[in-house]
Amino acid sequence: MRKEVLGVPPIVSFKLIAVLTFAGVYLLIMLGLRELTVASLAGVATLLLTGVLSWKEALGYVDFDVLGMLIGVMIMIRMLSDLGFFRWLGIHMANLARCDPIKMMLIFLCVTFILSSFTIANVVTVLLMAVVMIEIAELLELDPRPFVVALIFASNIGGMATSISSLPDILVSLAFHISFWDFVAHMWPLVLVNLAMLIALFTVVRKEEIAGFKPKYKRIPIAPSEVVRDRPLLAALLVLFALMVIGMVLGPSWGFSPGAIALISAAVALLLAGHRVGPVIREVDWETVLSIACLLILVGALEKTGIIHDLSLAIAHVDGGRAGTLMLIFWSSVLVSCFVDNVPFTIALISVLKDMASGGMDIGPLIWALVAGAGIGGNGTVVASYANIVVVGETTRRGYKIDPRAFARIGIPFVLTCAAITSGILLLIYCS
Repeated sequence: MRKEVLGVPPIVSFKLIAVLTFAGVYLLIMLGLRELTVASLAGVATLLLTGVLSWKEALGYVDFDVLGMLIGVMIMIRMLSDLGFFRWLGIHMANLARCDPIKMMLIFLCVTFILSSFTIANVVTVLLMAVVMIEIAELLELDPRPFVVALIFASNIGGMATSISSLPDILVSLAFHISFWDFVAHMWPLVLVNLAMLIALFTVVRKEEIAGFKPKYKRIPIAPSEVVRDRPLLAALLVLFALMVIGMVLGPSWGFSPGAIALISAAVALLLAGHRVGPVIREVDWETVLSIACLLILVGALEKTGIIHDLSLAIAHVDGGRAGTLMLIFWSSVLVSCFVDNVPFTIALISVLKDMASGGMDIGPLIWALVAGAGIGGNGTVVASYANIVVVGETTRRGYKIDPRAFARIGIPFVLTCAAITSGILLLIYCS
């Protein structure tokens, strides 16, 4: 029996403290009272001070492979941005569409989806694509806000496409040892349906709003080559980035973890670049890295105190059988992810599903329901994902305010429509 810490009796009180701490962190984030990093760090401090976890136990719950992937990819994306890759890409896309608003919307949307499907730093990717879109829209004297909202939606949908496309996907694939190809095989039917609905939303349903824009030019008056700082280095980094993605897919079969591949690639890139890029290390989103580490510890406390096991038993006994459990996981993922970042919920549900699997339940369909729900729900509100918050904040800072209520009026109906169709597909595949 562990000794009491700060007068708190062991075991029973530890359960209560772990639950209240996790719920308190969630409320602080959801209500906007504190940022994700501050709230999660305060939660970990509470667990350590009350003795729910020791420092050694807390570190044991941190998945350094996830953090390594995040840091490595962020460094690579920042270096490509510093060399002008995203501006170069944006100008080419606008010229390809002859600056036609509908065509630009379609091209930018699809490219953002593809980039987000293969980079875990989708926060950085969609932010850079949004900044490029704003700059191009200003040149063409267009309102960039509909384009920015479309890019956010595309990034969130792309974020559920592969095992390396977003933090929830990475956490799930590593936790359940899912290969890249298995992940793609199960998720792409759902992803393509949601992408088709997104394209319909902005090129059919909201077509009149966008088609009414009158661009100043039919071709961007800046040559793409003018925005590239170092063409040989950019070419080398693009090759290295492609090799990194291939390595993260194939690395586990060679004995290399995805985190190791990402960090090795970033180290090689930094050595190649030398002083020719900016202060890339300082520009890494260290707040996100720290937040993920803290959230893993918070869920670790729930696991240690038995809360996760209790929750898994409750879900397993839901009256409704296989279909009922599947819909419970999917719709809870959608609705929770509509109003708070999906990473904490995903981390918690991973532990729940692991516990259910240890009891002999087939959790395969539930894994895909969790991934799909978390990705779809991210489009509901401005606060539904960290990427939403960052991109909307940057857009507002540049003078184009995106009202959270206006975002929700587009996002929530879109999410509910996508969720309804996706839930039908899940039931057809796994319960028919």
